Amino acid sequence: MVPPVYVYLSKILPLFVMPVSVVLILLLLAFLFLQRDWKSTGVSLVLAAVVILWMSSTPLVATTLYRDLEARYPPLPLAKLPVGDCLVLLGGAVGPAMPPRVDIELNEAVDRVYKAAQVHRAGRAKFVIVTAGNQPWSESPWAEADLLRDLLMEWGVPKDAIFLEGSSRNTRENALYSKIMIDSMHCGTTLLVTSAAHMPRAVAAFQNAGVSVVAVATDVRVAGQGALSAVALLPSAGALAMTSDAIREWIGMWIYRVQGWS
Repeated sequence: MVPPVYVYLSKILPLFVMPVSVVLILLLLAFLFLQRDWKSTGVSLVLAAVVILWMSSTPLVATTLYRDLEARYPPLPLAKLPVGDCLVLLGGAVGPAMPPRVDIELNEAVDRVYKAAQVHRAGRAKFVIVTAGNQPWSESPWAEADLLRDLLMEWGVPKDAIFLEGSSRNTRENALYSKIMIDSMHCGTTLLVTSAAHMPRAVAAFQNAGVSVVAVATDVRVAGQGALSAVALLPSAGALAMTSDAIREWIGMWIYRVQGWS
């Protein structure tokens, strides 16, 4: 089990190296220097903040950082997947039906759930292990695994084929707690379903926990050849979000290596 303090720190500390945070810190420092009449330093910091914000908001930077993550485990057609005993589905795809919502909230990573259902329906995995708990600060009365089970059932996976692990709070615990279930179910070949960008860290975490997995990547966000164009240099909110997500994943991979979790 990962200490609770680490769970908090792992979510909070990366915020300080996200592009928006770095820009705000630089602007704050620039203001302080300008107040002290250190104009040259203040102006330099403002220019640095503008350059960082611009570059991190361009599709060129965003797709480059994200493509490098996704390229490590390219998605495979169903016909090329081996027949496995178990499929492990990682969470992070839905939110609870908290008021005023009347339905569960699907986010970009919901591709994971559809892919798991698709793989099961194709006969490539007999059982689906859903590993997805809540963060300590969550107000949801349900573990995400419960919500994912309901969604899997809507997409054609029978209830008796779904096994839930609703205590894990990060990828490290996903691997550790899933291994207990995999061993108890005597699974041989185990398929792992998660987003393509998250797959390198997930595979490394499962291997470190003693589980050999076949990567079934999905939720690929960078498509096409990525030819350079003027549009690729124009800033956008979507590109800024993708850059931030990529940086967060790269930091996560580094932390896992430092901690000896991968």
